[in-house]
Amino acid sequence: MAAPSTGRTATLATYTQIVEANQATFAAWNAHDPDAVAALFSPDAVVRDIGSPGELRGRDAIRERAADLLVAFPDFRLRQLDLVVGEDANADRWEASGTHSGRFLGLEATGRHVSVEGATFTRFDSAGLVVEDVNFWDVATLVAQLGASE
Repeated sequence: MAAPSTGRTATLATYTQIVEANQATFAAWNAHDPDAVAALFSPDAVVRDIGSPGELRGRDAIRERAADLLVAFPDFRLRQLDLVVGEDANADRWEASGTHSGRFLGLEATGRHVSVEGATFTRFDSAGLVVEDVNFWDVATLVAQLGASE
């Protein structure tokens, strides 16, 4: 009996490519560089935030989302807590923090400092570019820290 198809290509990213892409992701976010964030993704990459409607498709949408987040949190910091590397993927647990200085999630700036944890599951192509990011993050804690639940 044949193994079930995963729908993944036969050519996989290497362990080194995955680790380097992961390190570059954190560096790009912490450098506040939306272009560098977008450059880590394949041209037709998909990003989904579980619990949020829709998805982002392509580098332009990814760049725009990064730019919007960095406007909302100009002192944004992303810290890696854990990393697990698999065959053509990684899972990382992270902490994001910053001061809410611009519109985000429909909320005007509060001036409050926030810190939330999340996890991202990422698949890579053979060039080491991200083809899919699936994000899980603690939206309830973020909303509470912003005072929206008061």
